[in-house]
Amino acid sequence: MILDMGDPTDKDLQVTRTEAPRAGNVLSVQLSSLEYAEFFGIDMKFFLESEFNIQPESFKAYCIQRLLQHGVNVAQTTDVLERFVSTLQFYIGSSETNQAGATPS
Repeated sequence: MILDMGDPTDKDLQVTRTEAPRAGNVLSVQLSSLEYAEFFGIDMKFFLESEFNIQPESFKAYCIQRLLQHGVNVAQTTDVLERFVSTLQFYIGSSETNQAGATPS
């Protein structure tokens, strides 16, 4: 687990969990686009420029697999269809905390 440390103005140094921001970074970075971390991110170009018809479930499974490789625990995924646009929501954290209210990424 990766933790961030912050220095608030009125308290001592605090440590916070960073799974949600890390999940957002993994899903928004093109694989091999970072010089210092070539294996960070997802290969979006493959899915957008492929000559094959990629099924949405395959893309979702790929995203979950990449998140797990980077230490992000995916508790649940939700498909939202609104105005002909399908959106994937990834809920991260343990399955126990997800029932009470997980963080969507």
